[in-house]
Amino acid sequence: MDDEKRYCSIEESLIEACKEVNLMRKGLLPEQGDWRDWIAELRAKYSEELSEEEVI
Repeated sequence: MDDEKRYCSIEESLIEACKEVNLMRKGLLPEQGDWRDWIAELRAKYSEELSEEEVI
């Protein structure tokens, strides 16, 4: 367990999350859209790979 290194501490992670929530509330972060847009982008990006494989 001591060999595992965290990229940042839990405290730093919570502080950054709170900052991000505050920016969201103020409307300073761009909207990320919903999951349907994300899925459509993934399908377009990997359309060739998806067409080659049999989907169950």
